[in-house]
Amino acid sequence: MFSVVIGTVIILLVRHFYKRNAHSLRNVRGPPAENFVFGNLRQLMSSEGYNFHADLTHRYGRVVKLHSLLGANDLYVFDHAAMETILVKEESIFNMPDALLAANHLIFGPCLVSTSGAQHRRARKILNPVFSLSRLKAISPVICEIANQTSAELATKITCESEVNMLEVLGSAALEYIGQGGLGHSFATHKVEALRDMKELLFAAKRLIVPIQALPFLMKVLPAGLRRRLIDYIPLPDLHLLRDLVDSLNETSRNILEEKKQTLNEKNNDLSGQIGQGKDITTLLMKAVASDQAESWMSDEEILGQMNVLLFAGTDTTGTVMSRCLQELALHPEVQERLRQEITAVSHCGDLSYEAIDSLPLLDAVCRETLRLYPPAITASRQALADTSLPLSKPIIGVDNTEIREVFVPAGTLVHIGIKAANQDQSIWGPDATAWKPERWSALPETLVNAKVPGVYTKLMTFIGGSRGCIGFKFAEMVMKTTIAILVKDFIFSLSEKQIVWKLGVAEAPTVEGKHALPMKVKKVIYNNVDS
Repeated sequence: MFSVVIGTVIILLVRHFYKRNAHSLRNVRGPPAENFVFGNLRQLMSSEGYNFHADLTHRYGRVVKLHSLLGANDLYVFDHAAMETILVKEESIFNMPDALLAANHLIFGPCLVSTSGAQHRRARKILNPVFSLSRLKAISPVICEIANQTSAELATKITCESEVNMLEVLGSAALEYIGQGGLGHSFATHKVEALRDMKELLFAAKRLIVPIQALPFLMKVLPAGLRRRLIDYIPLPDLHLLRDLVDSLNETSRNILEEKKQTLNEKNNDLSGQIGQGKDITTLLMKAVASDQAESWMSDEEILGQMNVLLFAGTDTTGTVMSRCLQELALHPEVQERLRQEITAVSHCGDLSYEAIDSLPLLDAVCRETLRLYPPAITASRQALADTSLPLSKPIIGVDNTEIREVFVPAGTLVHIGIKAANQDQSIWGPDATAWKPERWSALPETLVNAKVPGVYTKLMTFIGGSRGCIGFKFAEMVMKTTIAILVKDFIFSLSEKQIVWKLGVAEAPTVEGKHALPMKVKKVIYNNVDS
C-alpha cells in the first residue's frame, strides 16, 4: 500500500507539471468521481465494470468526461466521427499512452504495441506482408487440422451427454493455433501451465493499473538493472508475480526462436516436416528479416517482442470470443441447428476445408455478430500529444444544456475509445443493438451503412482501426470460423445449470464461483447412426 501511495504522488507531480488544466472539458457531461485519488479509474477498470460502462453510454452520450487520478480529466469516446479523427485523420497526434507503451515494453519487449513513430511504422511495414490473406490461407490446413484434433479430443470426454469446461477446450485450441500457426511450435505437452500463466499475467497487469502510471517517469530516471533489483523491495505481490511470469514468457519465446534459427540453417529452407510446415508467422518474419533488404531488418529482441505479443494477445482473446460464440449458440438452439445444417451441406465425408468454411453466410454472420456484441477488449486508450479538437457526428448536450458539436482536447488528455459502446450504438445499429441477432448482417441498417466507422473489420471497432489496428484480425477470423464450424458439425451444445458470470480484464473471461470456467452440456451429433 505504501508503494501505491508513493506511485500516486509521483503521478501527481508528473501529470500536473506537464498536463495543462483541462478547463475546456468542464462543459462535457460525465459521472461524479468515486473519490479524488482514483476518480472513475477503478470503476472503468473493475472486473465488475459492465454496469458502469453501460451507464456511461446510456446516460451521458457519445463523448463523456471521466475523472482520472488525482483530479485529472479523461474522455470516453464512441462517436464515430471522433473515433475517425483519433485513429485515422490525426493518428499522429493520438498516440498510445506513455504508461501503456512503457508497460508493454517491459512485458513483451520492442514490438507493435510498445513502440511508436518511425520504429512502429517500420515494424508494421515488415509485418504487413506476413499477415497477408494469401499467407494466412497457406496456413489454413494446419488450422483445420488443429480444429479436428480439438474435436477428436473433446469426443473422448463425451459419453451420452457430458458437462465440459469449454473455456479450457477452446483456450487450449487457441494456444495451439497461435503456437503452430504463429510460432511454429506446439504447446501440447505443457498447455495447461502456459494457459494458466497467461491468465495470471493478464490479471496481475490489470491489478497494477495504478502503479503502472508511474512507469514512464521511473524508466527515465532509473536504469533497467536498478529497476529490476528494486522490485524485490517493493511490497506488491502482483509485481513480483508479473516479473516471474514475464521472465517465463520471454524464456519460452527465446527458446522457440533459437530452435527456429537452428532449423532454418540446417534444413536449407525445406520445412515441410516441421510444425507449421514453415508457413507460420514467425518463420515468415524470420525469412523476411534474413533477406538482403535493409528496410526488412529486425533485431532478435524485436522478433522476440513480436512473438511475445502474438502469443500473449492472440491466445486469450481468441479463446474468449469463441467461448462467447458457443454460449450464444447454446442460448439460441434454433440458430445452432440451422448453422449445423449449413456446415454439413458443404462437408465432404466429414471433412471441411477453409475455402468451404469461409463461404458460409450464416457462419460469417454468427461470427461477426459475436465479435460485434462481445469484443474481447471493450476499450482502447490514446493520449493527445498536442491540442486538437474532435468533431462529432451528432451534437451532444453539455452541462449548461447547450449543444456541443466539437470537443477541444488539450495536450496530455487520455482518451478511452469505447469499443463495445461503439459496436452497440443504437443510433447506427438500431434499437436492438444490444441483442445477439446474426440475421442483422443480411440487411444492415442505412444508418450504419452511411456511418464512417473507422474499424479495420467492416463496421466494427472490435479490432480497432488506423495504423494501430489489429494486424492479426484475419488470422483471428479464420481460427474462429474454423473452430466453430468443426465443433458445431460434430457436437450439440446446451447450457449448464451452473451460473456463469463474465468478468472484465484485459480481455473478458467467464467464471463460475470465482474460477475461470465455461461449463456446457455437450452431446455428439449422430450422422447415419455413426458418431460424427
